[in-house]
Amino acid sequence: WSPVKQYSRAYFYHLLEVRELLATMLLVHHNVHAYRELFAAIRDHIQRGTFRRFAAWFLRTQTGPPPPEAERPQGTAAKRRKT
Repeated sequence: WSPVKQYSRAYFYHLLEVRELLATMLLVHHNVHAYRELFAAIRDHIQRGTFRRFAAWFLRTQTGPPPPEAERPQGTAAKRRKT
């Protein structure tokens, strides 16, 4: 259960749109919770000896295809835009 589950998506969207600091704080709480759950599952699977099966499941169901590679000349790195 995420500690920020009580807030609606619309409320999050509003907070992000108005650049409210609370939006960042709530998203950090959510992300920390998600990472704690993930690493708890990893530790559990390591102890049970089923980590390879868990990793295969995770990669199959929880990740998407890689983004298409942008066409750029060989040996040049993509520039980062400042936001």
